[in-house]
Amino acid sequence: MSWSPWAELRLNHPDVWVHRCRLSEGLGWWCPSERIILVDDRLGPVATRCVVAHEIAHATLGHEACHDYADSTWLAGRLESAADRWAAAMLVTLPALEDALTAYPDDLDSVCEHLHVTADVVRTRLDMVGKAYLSSPGAHGQSEEEVLP
Repeated sequence: MSWSPWAELRLNHPDVWVHRCRLSEGLGWWCPSERIILVDDRLGPVATRCVVAHEIAHATLGHEACHDYADSTWLAGRLESAADRWAAAMLVTLPALEDALTAYPDDLDSVCEHLHVTADVVRTRLDMVGKAYLSSPGAHGQSEEEVLP
């Protein structure tokens, strides 16, 4: 476990506070105008770590609240996806992912435990790696011409 959301907050977001409370909806919220991250107090340590990382992503990426206009669900989905990817990349390095998958090739729970993250974070990181691998020249023995549009 090399990257810490707590250290990230101290070093790069000293003005952001984390408050644990009972949330009626969601696991966590980034409140940009108050510079506060709300985290549901029913979460365990691993889920809390992942939720705080996700909410830090919103702060780092400059995400503001989505207002009710036009199709704000589309925009909200894009922002959530970007925060998921940022958090997964910070929480799970490629060498750590490779080590965990080598040690536990068919056991998602053990991979999660090894990496100190949730299954959603592992799935997001695997999706990111898969897309990057599939789009790289030479993937699966393909020539660069077969991979590039």
